[in-house]
Amino acid sequence: MNIIKKKKKGVKDFINKDYIDENGNAVVDVIINDRSELFSPYSNKMLLKREIFLYLDTIADPIPNDYPLIFNFVVKDLSILNQEFVREAFKRYYWFSYKEMEKNLRRDMLFVFIYLLLGISLIIGFNFFDFNLIGVTGAWVNVIESFVTIITWVLVWEAFSQLIIGRRHKVMDMLNEKQMAIAEIRFFESMSEIPVDKSESSQEIQ
Repeated sequence: MNIIKKKKKGVKDFINKDYIDENGNAVVDVIINDRSELFSPYSNKMLLKREIFLYLDTIADPIPNDYPLIFNFVVKDLSILNQEFVREAFKRYYWFSYKEMEKNLRRDMLFVFIYLLLGISLIIGFNFFDFNLIGVTGAWVNVIESFVTIITWVLVWEAFSQLIIGRRHKVMDMLNEKQMAIAEIRFFESMSEIPVDKSESSQEIQ
């Protein structure tokens, strides 16, 4: 337990030291060597590279989602870069991802309700159904009872895992996507233009 606490404290100290500015924002500097690295080569500069999003996800992953995010893109020749287009493409990608995760969570809750309803229905149905009416007695009733019990436990466990175990991780992922979607995107031509010096946290896309 002490090891886990020390590890969490170490990660928190690292984030506070290398990312968090005096205003409580998580600031990440991303150096782009060439403007072409922003766009998919097959989209005629209409779509951002998938690698950009994967890279930024990796950078932002250790940062708790309660910190406001600021990405400083350092790109040469900003005068011929449509900054607003890049900013909107970035936010649109993460906002759609966030809304998709939100929809999936609602769907998961529907399945939880269905699993629990089926499980309860099986228990009630078994206890109130008169198997003598269909000529089933003795050992066969025990077999059916065992079968119903197994199915009920499977349904209850699936509902439990969806609601308790899997949901927390999915909620965290969803909040991370929202954190990215509402992040502030700033553009600079050089590191010297960035108002807050975060050179230690600067990242360069290879």
